[in-house]
Amino acid sequence: MVDKELFENPEKSLFPMYKGLIQSYLQLIWDPQKNAIYEDCATNAYGPNKEFMPLQDDTSFNLYPDSDITLIVHAD
Repeated sequence: MVDKELFENPEKSLFPMYKGLIQSYLQLIWDPQKNAIYEDCATNAYGPNKEFMPLQDDTSFNLYPDSDITLIVHAD
């Protein structure tokens, strides 16, 4: 699902989500054919008690409610 604010105000989007070209920011970091995060991207995922979640190594990892997830896209 697209971020609610961007869904309601598509002109604020850096990417053409509102044109249907990109349905989710996940498309920018995740390869669905390999079920893996692209090599030039990274994740920092922590649960509500600051426990590390290995999202980079296991994309099927169940995320905890109230998790803090940072997605990093390297512009090489």
